[in-house]
Amino acid sequence: MTAAISQTTAVDTSPSALPRTLTLIETLGFGLTGLLLWISVAPGAHAELGIQAMWVWIPGALLGVIVNFQVRQLGQRFPDVAGGTPNYLTHLLPDLPWLTRYAALGYFLSWVAVLPVNAIILTELIQTNLRPLGITLPAMGLKVGFVLLAFVVAFSGSRALSTLHLVFLVPAVGLLLLFCLQGSAWLFAANYSHNWPHDWTAVASTNVDFSLQSWAKWYLNGTYAFYACETASAFVADSKQPQKTLQSLLVVAGLIPVVYVVGSWLLLHLPNNAVDPQNTFLTLLVAARPYWGSATPLLVTFLIVSSCLLSFATAVSLAPRVLYQLAKDQQLTPLFASVSEEGVFASGLGLTLLLSLGGLAWGDLHQIVMVTGVGWLIAFIVLHGGLWYQRGQIGGFMPWLALLMAALEVFVLGLGGWAWRIQNLAIGLLLPLVVILGDRLFYRCSALILPWLNRPKRAYRQTTFETLIVAQVALLIGFTILVSTISWRVSAAIANTKVVPPVDFLVVLILVMSFLGVAIACWTVFPQIAAINNARQTAEALSEELNSALSQVQQTQLQMVQQEKLSSIGQLVAGIAHEINNPVNFIHGNLTYTQTYVKDLLGLVQLYQSSYPRPTDKITTEIEAIDLAFLSEDLPKMLNSMTLGTERIRGIVLSLRNFSRKDEAACKSVDIHEGLESTMLILQHRLKAVTERPAVEILRDYGELPLVECYPSQLNQVFMNILANALDAMEETNVGRSYEEIETRPNQITLRTRLVSEQWIEIAIADNGSGIPEAIRSRIFDPFFTTKPAGKGTGLGMSISYQIITQHHQGKLSCACLPNQGTEFTIQIPRKQQATKPTHSSTHSSGEASVRHSVEP
Repeated sequence: MTAAISQTTAVDTSPSALPRTLTLIETLGFGLTGLLLWISVAPGAHAELGIQAMWVWIPGALLGVIVNFQVRQLGQRFPDVAGGTPNYLTHLLPDLPWLTRYAALGYFLSWVAVLPVNAIILTELIQTNLRPLGITLPAMGLKVGFVLLAFVVAFSGSRALSTLHLVFLVPAVGLLLLFCLQGSAWLFAANYSHNWPHDWTAVASTNVDFSLQSWAKWYLNGTYAFYACETASAFVADSKQPQKTLQSLLVVAGLIPVVYVVGSWLLLHLPNNAVDPQNTFLTLLVAARPYWGSATPLLVTFLIVSSCLLSFATAVSLAPRVLYQLAKDQQLTPLFASVSEEGVFASGLGLTLLLSLGGLAWGDLHQIVMVTGVGWLIAFIVLHGGLWYQRGQIGGFMPWLALLMAALEVFVLGLGGWAWRIQNLAIGLLLPLVVILGDRLFYRCSALILPWLNRPKRAYRQTTFETLIVAQVALLIGFTILVSTISWRVSAAIANTKVVPPVDFLVVLILVMSFLGVAIACWTVFPQIAAINNARQTAEALSEELNSALSQVQQTQLQMVQQEKLSSIGQLVAGIAHEINNPVNFIHGNLTYTQTYVKDLLGLVQLYQSSYPRPTDKITTEIEAIDLAFLSEDLPKMLNSMTLGTERIRGIVLSLRNFSRKDEAACKSVDIHEGLESTMLILQHRLKAVTERPAVEILRDYGELPLVECYPSQLNQVFMNILANALDAMEETNVGRSYEEIETRPNQITLRTRLVSEQWIEIAIADNGSGIPEAIRSRIFDPFFTTKPAGKGTGLGMSISYQIITQHHQGKLSCACLPNQGTEFTIQIPRKQQATKPTHSSTHSSGEASVRHSVEP
């Protein structure tokens, strides 16, 4: 599916530029939050539908699992898109920006609603525990305080939020799963032994007739919960392990039926009219009491409070990321694309806070869920419609399944919205448009606002360590005074009543104060820890840079020494060749005339012998003394041998000059085969037969190569290094082998050249030596790496060769080998230095060393 989508995506998919700082467990925790939203929706659904509510939760759980799979596939295609599902829509449907923006903002508003909804639940819980004590607190003040507390943490950075999230993750999710699993075990045991109350079972299945409108009404609200388990996708862009974060969606998908089916089945056994469905705490209290017993108030309180606090952290983390990515995709004002080094989305958090306070002013929990659930469901209608829209590229049954889901969701939106009253549906449809309108108005004013925001900051006096300590101490003293005051007032209130304070109220205080303590730590201790950690990372990075620079300087220095040695040797060789060449040319040139003169003299002697067949005795004696017949036969041969000798000396001198190329430092067009043969001639003394082994066989497989632009002297140096290493390897192979064994499998060097393409040539040098051990294959091009004994190798030969090929010639140098079967070095260079990279099927880029583990036939 993802490959097909990539063909139709035209939106800019540049990375979101978010630093990848979140760990896998942190992103998994955000994904698990969707399970907790069941708490806020389930009681009302069961109060109205009874057992018919299972027709909401069973198909909803199944479709929730499918949504997680769909979002995971999209996340694999867009791993750098922040915000998750709503922002994938922009890249899934790039031709419909108005629709995807509307849907994404509907999704955003539904997560904004999590804040006031959980603040209302938490406030109701506290008031329920304080009412028996005769203590009253302003409800709106508590709600606003809880919401603001979440934003205090959010404005301190992403890591602070993720830390807070982890604090409440285990108790919240753990207790929810325990509620479902232990409750299901209790139901099974009670049903099996027939010892459970009959009035509970009756409530579960009677006096409720199935109503399609009521079902659609609560299915609409239910999507707000069972579709929300894909939230981990929102944090893929800043996850250290994005693929594993996407895999965590499958883990969460496996838990959806446990919570939404099993947990909902437990609520069916509530007594009729036992509790107010608006009160989540009392609903769960009555449901869990049969199997949690006296610990029920404590555990339910712990579950609800930790779930609410966990939902707070997720909402203030996710909502600004949606706005951030929309701004990055140029669908919202660029102001929302700003993010601080600490990961604070200040503009997005500001809008989220403003809308959250508006939700608190509204106050009706179920109405908030319903109204924002409209935009939520529209986001998934667009998602499934988009998957259907891509059906030509996706293939299989997935588009058809997405189409059926979209049709069901459209039906639920219409009928369920009507059941929740048409004005609520209209408000839900209009809310994203209001946000879009507000963004457009803000964009028109941004010409005045943005310059003020981007003005040069005034230089403030740097806060000293002592000042920071004083501020922190003052804050902690204030926190201590606040806690002491609350404790004193609560103790006084309890002392004036005859009611024993419930233990679960203590849990509320502990968790809320813990949340407050983490918030304070986010503004005191955490910044110092972050600063110390940043300083440590900076110091480590600087240390690595210094070590790298030192190593590079040392390598460069030794390479310069080696290059200077080679240059000196080249100059010496060139000088010697020049000095030898002059007398040799003199001898070689005169030999031609000498042969002519000798031929003429011998002809004259023969003429004398034919003209005077009877020489004097003195001449006859001299002829016999000098053995004229042998001299006449051997002298021409001797001159021919001298000529061959001088020609060989001239050839050696020419090879030395070609190899050193003293006068050819510039790039020029040369014959590659000439360079190979010159190098082979210089190594002739190592190739010829000796008493321990026969001669090394040279197999030539030369292709037709044009002249190639290169640095001849440097390229010849590469040939020399590779061939010398090949001879060394074969000598190691010969150790312990007899002359006859070596003759049976003689040492061989294969030289192969070919034209790879119109612009690239290839030179391969292979031997049948011992090969390169696997443990060191990846290091053969490292500077100073050598397996030779001290004094016999510097470890710079192959490193310099690699540098010559990849940097000086913009080519490639690779090595292929099998143990005990030899090694083959392949050189690829362009015919001209301006040529492009080779077009053949190579997996390594220019300038990259590669070591393959097998030799291609």
